[in-house]
Amino acid sequence: MSEIPGPSPEEIGPQTQNPDLERPEETPVRLDEVAPIKQSYRPIRKREDIRDIVETPLVTACEELYDKNVHTRSTSANKESVQTGFAYIMIDYDTLSPENQELGRQLGEVVERADSRELDVKIIIKNGTAWVSEIQKQAEEIAHRFKKQPMTWAPRYTLPQLKEIYGFGADEEVAPESFTDEYYYDQEGGVILFKCGAL
Repeated sequence: MSEIPGPSPEEIGPQTQNPDLERPEETPVRLDEVAPIKQSYRPIRKREDIRDIVETPLVTACEELYDKNVHTRSTSANKESVQTGFAYIMIDYDTLSPENQELGRQLGEVVERADSRELDVKIIIKNGTAWVSEIQKQAEEIAHRFKKQPMTWAPRYTLPQLKEIYGFGADEEVAPESFTDEYYYDQEGGVILFKCGAL
């Protein structure tokens, strides 16, 4: 299971690569072979981080949601999911566009929290067993349903603000693209959005 936001990677300590992603693609893997990734509250700073903290069956779906600016809060698809009978993707419902909120209600349940609402999308595991490829396919089908939306949930910065944060001089020539490893540049809006915590 993985959740955000939270402390920086430095506070968490050394990170480990997702071992299930190192298997040959042609090797069938049962869900009960996938160990939980215990890295709760690790922030996502770039797309590539997803593969380190999201369990294999949900990686491609979460990458697609990330690309569509859908704020995923928590995920789980591992051997413990076989015991509970479902894997899940938890999405920040309040930051979805109206169209995606409507789609989301068709896919899962809106759960009321103390200060927010989350969309709980479950992938049911039948007969107490499942293959990773089956869960992956179902998760991808869920991600396909969502539409790309504006990023409304990430902190916003102007280029001068980021230059100041990173210690550049006011007169130094720095392009917005210099920050795109950790930020998303909205050319139309003229602002730079911090993507940390996208999953």
